Amino acid sequence: MGAYTGTPTVNLSYEVGDRTGKRQRVLRNLTLVLSTQGGATNVIAATKLGIAAGFLYKADCVSFTDGSSQIRAVWLFTDGTNLYVGDPTQVTDANRGIPADVTGTLVCEVQGLPV
Repeated sequence: MGAYTGTPTVNLSYEVGDRTGKRQRVLRNLTLVLSTQGGATNVIAATKLGIAAGFLYKADCVSFTDGSSQIRAVWLFTDGTNLYVGDPTQVTDANRGIPADVTGTLVCEVQGLPV
């Protein structure tokens, strides 16, 4: 499919700063519709999430659904520049901990410096 080119839906966004008013980071709760994306080659760039490249500090999965009636878990990884998705339903143990392309709706929270 290719890298994520969609526009995430921003569910919640706020800035976190110190007591002197300096902005330190932004936290965003986002909904992304993925179609075979999130793996090592079909990446989700931090800039598409509103985070500066190289400054995506943290990513947490809120929910993921692949069209079935069940919400299931996925892993989220970051190297600071991209967001990667890991699928715990992979067939072999060796594949469960590496980024995988998934199709579905991902709700996640990301933190980093804003673009």
